[in-house]
Parts: sequence; C-alpha cells; structure tokens
Amino acid sequence: MSRRGGILLAVLAAVQIQACGAPQPAACGAGGEQPHPEVGGQLVFVCYAPQNHGNLYLLDVATGHVRDLTPDGAWNVDPSWSPDGTRIAFQSTRDGRDNVYVMNVQSGVVTRLTDGRGFNGFPTWSPDGRYIAYESSRDGITSTPDPPGYYRTIYVIGADGSGLHRLLRATAVDSGPAWSPSGDLIAFSSDRERAYDIYVVGLDGADPRQLTHHAMDGGFGTYPRWSPDGTRLAFNDANSAGTGSEVYVVMLDGSAPVQITNDPHSIWEAWPDWSPDSRWIAFARAGEGQQLFAVHPDGTGQVQLTTSAGDKILPRWRPSP
Repeated sequence: MSRRGGILLAVLAAVQIQACGAPQPAACGAGGEQPHPEVGGQLVFVCYAPQNHGNLYLLDVATGHVRDLTPDGAWNVDPSWSPDGTRIAFQSTRDGRDNVYVMNVQSGVVTRLTDGRGFNGFPTWSPDGRYIAYESSRDGITSTPDPPGYYRTIYVIGADGSGLHRLLRATAVDSGPAWSPSGDLIAFSSDRERAYDIYVVGLDGADPRQLTHHAMDGGFGTYPRWSPDGTRLAFNDANSAGTGSEVYVVMLDGSAPVQITNDPHSIWEAWPDWSPDSRWIAFARAGEGQQLFAVHPDGTGQVQLTTSAGDKILPRWRPSP
C-alpha cells in the first residue's frame, strides 16, 4: 500500500504543531482580508494559529471581513454547511473526544450529534438536510491502516441524531465522504485497492465505483467534492510518490481528469470546494504558510483570498440563500 496516500490525512496534526510560536495578533484574518467582490460569497475555513488548536472562521470574500465562529479553545475542524446555509456540522474535541457537532451560525448554539465512540469527523449533509454522513472508527477497521492509527469507515445518521447506520462494510480505510447534489450518491476516498482513490457509491453502500487508479503509480486521490450540478468531482490528487498533491476535476464516470492547480513553489494544493454558482473552486495551498485561493474550474483566473498569519485549510462555500 502506498504511504504517500497518508500525507494529507495527517496534515491536520502537522499544522497543529506548526501553530506553536510567538503571538500573532492578526492571525486567521482577524484584522480582515483583502476584499474580492469579483469572487464574492462566503467561506467557512479552519485556521491554526498561536493560542488556538484549530478554529472555524467565516470569510466574507467580497468584503474581506472574517468572523471567528468557535472561540472556545477546542479543536474545531472539518466544517460542512447545511443545504440552507444556516448550520455547520463539524468535528470538535470540546467534550474531550472527537465528535461531530452541529452549530447554528446565527445564534452560535452547538449540539453534539455523535455519541463519543471512536474518532468521528468529516461530516457531509444530504441535500434535503435530513441526514449527515461522516467518517468514524467507532466499530474499528480490520485492515492495516495507512498511516498507522488511521482507522475510518463511513456512517450515516439523521440530522437529529437518530437512525445511525454503517454505510460501507469493506475491510478498508474509507474517509472524506461528500454527498451528491442529487442525494443518491456519496463520494469518498478509500485504500481498498492498495492506494487511496476516489469512489462513488449509492445509499445502500453496495458496489462502489472507482474513479481514480493509483495502485501502480504510488500516488493517491482524496477528499472529493461535488460540482453543484453533480456532473463532476474536484479532489486532491498526486500521480506519484514523489510529488505533492494538486487539485483535479474529473467527470462522474472517471473520464477527462483535468489538473487545475500547478504551483511549482507550493508543497501541496488541496481541499477543494465549488462555489454555489460553479464559477470558482476554493482550495488551500501550502508554501510559505498555508493560505486560501480560488480558481475557475478550467484552471484560469487564480485569486489569493487570504494573506494573514495562521495556517488555513478546508475552505467550504456557504450555499446561496
């Protein structure tokens, strides 16, 4: 199995370590970012900086205004918007374990969704807002994890905490689920074929369809995100063990993959997400620090969205009202 596929799976731990150091009062956009009215929209993202373990922030891209959504001292990551844009599901350690929580963005009220068994994270909402899929180690995984200690498979639970069930039964590490706009498919990454690749599966969990194939080249594909029309997926991809990841877009049948990022000075470019109008894909870049960017789906028109101190990852566009 390729060890390269575990790199982005371990980045969250790495940026926690990088966050240590001297205080930086304007970290994570607290002093505002450059306005980009030509892009517009709002992004929730994760930022690591001195004195926080990873907070969720809301960036108004048009004005550059940034708001801290989780100033509670816990590790808060993996945000996902509800379809109506009023709530965020996310992973947090606020009760001492990695669990999935739901926050009302306007009131700030947070409720816990999962019951504390194992690791629980990377939630994604169904398009009708009734269910949340997430990755968990609650029942253990029988395969050899890559990287070591990384045990995950995918579960589905009602947004009210009812009806929990396991979606996938393979002896593999399955992670990073993303629910399709049509509601009938879930995309995810898995190491079931000796390398992390992108798959899609129906809601019965049967016969996942593999879209990328890295078993022979030492690369990986992880963290897929759907285009608003459900015809394409953006994802992290590395085509060999010796390269950092880039953002790719592929058709739902696995055809016509297009590389849309390629900065020779970056360590990796990852965690893409589509804007609601399909005009932009936001992503994170690691170079001298970790910052957020946006680019058109054909790879043109790249814009840097953040420049402040702090390591920023996992941008997620707020749905249009």
